[in-house]
Amino acid sequence: MNKNIISPDGTEQEYEDSAFEGLTLKGAAIASKQFYGCVFKNCDLTEAAFISCKFSDCKFISCNLSLIKVKGSSFSSVEFKDSKLVGVNWTTAYWPRVKLPGSLQFVNCVISDSNFLGLSLRDTCVTKCLAKGADFRSADLSRANLSHTDFTDSLFGGTNLTDADFTQAKNYAMRISDNQVKGAKFSMPEAMALLHYLGIKIEN
Repeated sequence: MNKNIISPDGTEQEYEDSAFEGLTLKGAAIASKQFYGCVFKNCDLTEAAFISCKFSDCKFISCNLSLIKVKGSSFSSVEFKDSKLVGVNWTTAYWPRVKLPGSLQFVNCVISDSNFLGLSLRDTCVTKCLAKGADFRSADLSRANLSHTDFTDSLFGGTNLTDADFTQAKNYAMRISDNQVKGAKFSMPEAMALLHYLGIKIEN
């Protein structure tokens, strides 16, 4: 891979199979750039604004992307690993009418206080993550891998969780009647919390 430096004011608009390591663009505005097959490693992109950018088949490893802006940007087969993405409003990104499954993948990430309201995230992966206070209401998380993730104070309502995998996930709270959960997998003892909203009492 070629090592490149992204220049917010540079003329280069397209990056392909490029590696960005140790890049610092805190608060920078990156507009109309396209990234194909790129890898970002140990980059600090805190509060950066990605405006009308395109990310396809990219990976972010050990990066800080907290509070980034993604207005009008598109994401296709993008994986985040060992990274922080706190407070990201994903609803402002560009989401095509033809829904592509698995557009976003989060592995061992912090995605707390992020907004996924109403998004189609079929086959997505949110595993081994901290998702405290995230908003998944009205989202399509069917067939999603949500295992080993902490969902403390996260919101679920009108969410499609058909065939979703919550194995070893914890601290989720949701009304079964308000969500589609057919075929979803849960594990004990965390699954006991689902009974609370059904008015069922379990006694020893």
